[in-house]
Amino acid sequence: MEKIIYFDYAAEAIYGLLIISCVVRKMLKGRLNRSFFFMILVGFCATFFDIMCIALDNAGRGNYVAWQYFFHTGYLFFHTFTLPIYLIFIIELTGTRFRSLANPTYKILMSIPFEAEIFILVLNLVNHSVFRISESGEYIREKLFVLNYLIALFYLVACMIHLIRYRKTVSIGKFFSLFSLFPIVFIAIVIQFLFPYVVIELFACSICYLYNALIITKPEEMVDPITGLMRVSVYSDRLNRSKITKGSFTIIMIELSNYRSLQRALGYEAGKTLLGLVAEHLSAICREENLKDPDLYYLENGEFRVVVPASERPVVLQTAKKIKQSLSEGFEFREVEISVLANVCILNWPEDINDARSELLFENRLLESQYHTDVMFAKEVMRQSNFDILKSIDYLIEDALKSHKFEVYYQPIYSIGDKKFTAAEALLRLNTEEFGFVSPDIFIPAAEQSGAIHRIGHYVLEEVCRFIAEDGFKDLEIECIDVNLSTIQCLEKNLAREIAMILGNYSVQPSQINLEITETATAFGQSEMDANIENLSARGFSFSLDDYGTGYSNISRAINMPLSVIKLDKSITRVERNTKLYSIGENTVRMIKDMNMKIVAEGIEDKKTLQLFEEMGCDYIQGFYFSKPLPKDEFIRFIKEHKGKEPVGKDYTE
Repeated sequence: MEKIIYFDYAAEAIYGLLIISCVVRKMLKGRLNRSFFFMILVGFCATFFDIMCIALDNAGRGNYVAWQYFFHTGYLFFHTFTLPIYLIFIIELTGTRFRSLANPTYKILMSIPFEAEIFILVLNLVNHSVFRISESGEYIREKLFVLNYLIALFYLVACMIHLIRYRKTVSIGKFFSLFSLFPIVFIAIVIQFLFPYVVIELFACSICYLYNALIITKPEEMVDPITGLMRVSVYSDRLNRSKITKGSFTIIMIELSNYRSLQRALGYEAGKTLLGLVAEHLSAICREENLKDPDLYYLENGEFRVVVPASERPVVLQTAKKIKQSLSEGFEFREVEISVLANVCILNWPEDINDARSELLFENRLLESQYHTDVMFAKEVMRQSNFDILKSIDYLIEDALKSHKFEVYYQPIYSIGDKKFTAAEALLRLNTEEFGFVSPDIFIPAAEQSGAIHRIGHYVLEEVCRFIAEDGFKDLEIECIDVNLSTIQCLEKNLAREIAMILGNYSVQPSQINLEITETATAFGQSEMDANIENLSARGFSFSLDDYGTGYSNISRAINMPLSVIKLDKSITRVERNTKLYSIGENTVRMIKDMNMKIVAEGIEDKKTLQLFEEMGCDYIQGFYFSKPLPKDEFIRFIKEHKGKEPVGKDYTE
């Protein structure tokens, strides 16, 4: 009985459509996409050779013997190659290439059966020990044909073991999509065994590949359309999988420092073109340096990553230097030479960092870094940026809130007119068992990102109110205490009601609390913030603008806010170190005084600077010249010691 060839025709059509789809959908970049493409290509070739085999076998006796040997040999070769290439696809998808294919023993073990298949197929052309074509043109299997089944079984088991072993590296949907090949093909083989004339095995494989194409390989989710590089989601998946697979590799992190400036100057469309040029440039450098198996990613906002196996570490520094140098040399873009400033950092995984969350945290620190002319190393950057603390900061904040480990310090504020301390600023401090003193510059931004800043703000206000409510507070003759409101707090919907509730619990008057908002906050034209400030002002709270002069100045917006005090940042008050600053400080003070607002000069560290700002007409002085921020008990003692007499400070620089 002649074999039915229609299933092969259907399979060939499916493979052909998948090949066209891969090309049209740009699925040829990245090892995973390439392995999937080659897998389809092998299936296409196997089906083509099978169609030719069946056609020649059905033709019967003729002058086709040589062609029959050629096509049957080709079919067995591609048919056997189907499972090894499927194994490679599974390895790429599970992110275990560095653990598997980089292992010489594993590579040899996996390649021996396939090499044996090639050997027996070549040998068959001489002694016909695998199959032969009879004089009548009939295809006849010989004794060694069973080796084809054994080799296929070997790779089938290898695929199943690898997929089951690393099942946690893929989603449940992808796992079942990959695993579906085995039972479907097994059923097809059984059907084909029971009904030899029904050639259905390759059709079953094509259906599985089509299913994988729909479920697993989605280029729109994997490949960035602007750069053609892998997306951030693929990068993140790889980092997450590496903890399971124990992968070891090196990441060259490229952050375009002037990307936003270039995008604003060039425009959105031109900015996209520039990103494409940078991506092509990085790919070209990797080829020039002969990097083995580099993976390139674009994480958006001008962030690129080059990931290479640990075996390539000896040449990574040279590659990173070339990337940095070539980017700084610039591109010819629209008849203009554009220089791209990039911070380049080398991170060894897992020696430097071994989890995706910490890597993301490190990315944020790297983005905040100033431009460096040299290639940086993650270890050094982490040391300088207190990275060990940053990794644990969320836990430290939660623990401090639950266990009341936060402590409120108070820095005295000196009134020039009254010649005494009339106010103080409440400042939060954190001292941990693991890391000792943790700077507010570290835990405040982290708290803003995590949302803990709301609870921290309430904690500080409650501690201040508790202090004001104490019996001995009146004797200190402190008129009010400044409490900082973060930008995030200012956007809180029920801020005014919650602040009023805390004050009510301790019978504290709004006039005893001065709320400080940073200059950064005034840059936000949020209606919620404006409503909160108006509501609090109507309840009797006074406001001061903190850190004036840090670069976010929006004086027109500040004029329209109910501010009574402006606090000059130390970047302005350090006039003794820069003569030009004196003129800036003098004109700033004059302008603020013309708006009938009080002025606090912050960061005063010596008598000379104190006298300069006193002559300019400042109302209050705050800084180390009089006192550092003090714990509550020390603050009380300090105020009592200076009560009734004009305080004498001490130059902090001495």
